[in-house]
Amino acid sequence: MANQEVIIIGAGLAGVCTAYALRERGHDVLVLDAHEGPARETSFANAGALTPSEPEPWNAPGVHWQLLASLPDPHSAMKLRLAPLPGLVPWGLKFLANSTRKRFEAASLANFALSRYSLACTRAARDTHQLDFANLARGTMKVCRDAQALEPARQASQALADAGLRFEILDRAATIAREPMLADVAEDLAGAIYYPDDESGDAHRFTVGLAEVARTAGVRFEYESPVSSLIDRAGRITGVRTETEEIEADQIVLATGHASHRLLTPLGLHVPVRPVKGYSLSLDMSALDQRPSLPVVDEALHAIVSPLGDTLRIAGTAEFAGEDRTLRGERVDNLRQLLTRLYPALAEHLLTGEQKPWCGFRPMSADGRPFIGETRAEGLWINAGHGHLGWTQAMGSAGLLAALLDGETPPVPAEPFSAKRF
Repeated sequence: MANQEVIIIGAGLAGVCTAYALRERGHDVLVLDAHEGPARETSFANAGALTPSEPEPWNAPGVHWQLLASLPDPHSAMKLRLAPLPGLVPWGLKFLANSTRKRFEAASLANFALSRYSLACTRAARDTHQLDFANLARGTMKVCRDAQALEPARQASQALADAGLRFEILDRAATIAREPMLADVAEDLAGAIYYPDDESGDAHRFTVGLAEVARTAGVRFEYESPVSSLIDRAGRITGVRTETEEIEADQIVLATGHASHRLLTPLGLHVPVRPVKGYSLSLDMSALDQRPSLPVVDEALHAIVSPLGDTLRIAGTAEFAGEDRTLRGERVDNLRQLLTRLYPALAEHLLTGEQKPWCGFRPMSADGRPFIGETRAEGLWINAGHGHLGWTQAMGSAGLLAALLDGETPPVPAEPFSAKRF
């Protein structure tokens, strides 16, 4: 039976960043993943946004009315499907219970602190290792179609100003000046909020690049090695079982996103993380001379249009559909409609070319904050449940977990993210 100091299960953003952070501290690390390479699940074609400006959980006060209203509407930005509902009930009740104003605001502040720290860590890794992932450091802009929608967005940003969020309120003219390609729809916009510290880029390319940095530094990656169960010896987790072997380890880290419950439930551990499906559409911009210059968020549709080098990615919407991986045409149509509403001339050109639709599962925690730290089982750690902030918080979550594992004072308050809070 092989032995290892640290085993990380999962080679998505969370797993690769954690491997990198632990190796930087001198740990001997093995990463196991069921796929043939890194970032093949949720990290593969996500929105490409590094947005500390968007720390709010999706279970905002009043979310239950949004979900009920979505039942008859196939194009609803936040869509609840009935078929998986029985399996979602326990998690869903916790999700709704945490939608009070007080809990929502506390989660937003905690997420912002982690996200801001994380972006600094991402920049440091980018600069240290010259990572190439179509990175833009031009901020993001949230457009609103009427003054009534702009005001709550302004209030949400103002609530985070004392914590360090920088933002600018833009009128219609300033919005077009910031992104001239919105000129065609200027009359449809009331204004926008610009967040200068946000960034963007291709999360898949970042993960692949960081995995190579970690591998060169000594991290071992074993792909196509699904973990079937954890080895439990009198309440301490001492290793993992794959299809071919048992591997002992001093510490195990679960970075398995929405699938974490499959390994935890047999141990009697229940961490409320469930999948919320998101969609993206990637379009080829290589032939265009004029392109969007920064990511633009459409508040009404919970969606974003991000330029990623020669690719334009439209991503977003939320579908509570259990683990149904069906790529639904009407949900992709939402993204096409968003592009047409924001950039009609661009849509007319790009939607006649190659289109790459995709869907993936955001691992959503019931209270809108990730789980980072040691679980109630000794030797078993978790880094999962980041929801729509997966890439934004990836490097910071890895740094936080690494500090906790080494018994050090964490770089940001760890209690809001405790793996023992439920």
